[in-house]
Formats: sequence, structure tokens, C-alpha cells
Amino acid sequence: MNRTDVLEKLEPICHTTARQVEHNPRTRVLVEPGQVTIRPGNGGHLIPFSENGTKALAKFVGLPQKLCNELSPELFGRVTTELLSRKERYNLLLDNGQVENLVDYRGIRNLPVERVLSAIEHVVPNCDYHRVSVLEHYSASLEIVGPRQEAVRRGDIVQAGALVNFSPINIIKPLVQSYVLRLACTNGATSKTVLAEFTGGGGEGDDVWQWFRQSVRAAYQSIGDIVNRYRQMIQERIPPEQRAGILEELLHRAGITGKEAEAVRAQAIQEAPRNTYDMMNLITWASSHIIESPERMQRALNASATFTSESQHATICPLCQTRR
Repeated sequence: MNRTDVLEKLEPICHTTARQVEHNPRTRVLVEPGQVTIRPGNGGHLIPFSENGTKALAKFVGLPQKLCNELSPELFGRVTTELLSRKERYNLLLDNGQVENLVDYRGIRNLPVERVLSAIEHVVPNCDYHRVSVLEHYSASLEIVGPRQEAVRRGDIVQAGALVNFSPINIIKPLVQSYVLRLACTNGATSKTVLAEFTGGGGEGDDVWQWFRQSVRAAYQSIGDIVNRYRQMIQERIPPEQRAGILEELLHRAGITGKEAEAVRAQAIQEAPRNTYDMMNLITWASSHIIESPERMQRALNASATFTSESQHATICPLCQTRR
């Protein structure tokens, strides 16, 4: 997948813009016949809410929909104005000039998609976007791989990369994790070895872009540590009688249920996981070959990353706990 493909995939979240509102006594939610609007206290014209935006407003301030239906238009405006005042600062998400949603202010400036891609490609030239997912809350997940490769064992090669989560309209703090793609079965895995979350003071100046470049570089260069850990896991043999218990624990933590879980169990019967590396690959195989929801893919990847982490593995692995 190239840059053009990525831009096309992320187009739905690029149309939305965020307007920061610092709530003050002049801020008002106004209800007129057939229309709800907000007048930001920091200036500007009245901004209309779409039908979905009005529902999002009620949800954002914690007003049950049943109660909304019982309030008069005037009282609805007064109540939502009062509840909004407790937020102090928030973002209005606009599409075609109407408020579609409201979210908490995160203190990060907008991250244009094209500039994010440029920062990544500066660090990993000739990179390929293995998978691009649109997540909830107007955010995106990019699985990137570059030319670097290493063998975990003969015939089992992984390709170095990075996982980048970000929002073009400052809804989440950007996050970078190390990522590898297992070429034997094209299933990707993240690692807790490199975990970087932007914590700068509001993203002023060039600090967020410097952070992006440094974090992606560190994630991409961590392939050696990841491969060494995978080689250790190959030596962590699992007795046949404990395989089912470990697999069920991993399925639970990964949120894999129903027919998807049955497919993983069938794969485990067909190709029994003899060590913890094999077990981890069962879950990453599910995230790449079975699961379709981007959010559930993320959960499965996070579960396998925790299982892989040398510092956290023992806390969730039944095999390790029986050895204590």
C-alpha cells in the first residue's frame, strides 16, 4: 500500500475539523424551532448541530436521552449549557459547518495526515503501509514496514516496522510502538519493547514532529531486540497438557470469542503450539486473518504484545505461574 492508498483510506476522517472552545459565561446552547446551535463564548457566529450532533451533545454532558425527550427546548438549552460549563475546554467536531460530535480537549495540535506520512517516510525510506485502519473517535492506525529483515529461525523471517496511532484532529495523543511483520504467514505483531506516547506541552513548534521521527526510528531499529526475545520464546516449551489453558487465557485477554475463537482452536489442533512463540503467533494470526474490526485487531495485538513482553509475560502466562 502506498501513500495514495493511505490518503484514500483515511479520507473519511480528514473531512472533519476541530474547533476548540474555552467555555465561559457567554457560551450558550440555543434551541430554536427545528435547530440546536451553540454560541461559543470566545467569539464567532452561531454554529448549528446536526441531528447526530445534538445526540452527541447530550451524551457528552451526561444527559440521558430519555430525560432529553422530556425537557422543553428552552430547558434543554439551559441544562446543556450548565453541564458544558463543567468541561471548561473541549472541541467541537465539524463537518460541512455543523457540529457532528464533541470531545475533550487533548492539548495537541492537529496532525495533518500528509505531514505524518512525510515524517514516517523520512525515517523509513521506501516503507510500505501494510495495513491502515480507521479507528473510533476520528483516529487512525498505520502498520508500516521497511526493508530491514531478520530471521527468528530458519525459514521464519520478520520484517521491521512501526505501528503509529494518531488523529488528524487532536482527539488522541499520538502513540508509536515497534512492529514486525512475520513473512511466513503475513501476520503482524507489536511489541512493548518500544512504547512512546507524545507528552509534550501542547505540540507547539516542531516538538511533536521531532518526537514522531525519533519514535518511529526507535521502533524501526528495535527489530534486533524483538528477534532475540522471539528466539527466547522458542526455547520456552509448553507441556501438551497446558496448551489448552494458555490458549484460553490468551483468547480471553485478546477478546477473541465465538466463531473466531473456534477458528483459532482449530488452527491449534492442526498445528499444535509447542512453545510460547508458537502460541503468540496463533493470536497474531487471528488479528491478521480472521478479525475484521480495527478496534478488536488492536486489542488482539496488545494482548500478544503483553504475552511477548519479557517483563510482563510471567504475570499472565499460566505456565510461568506453575513454575514459581
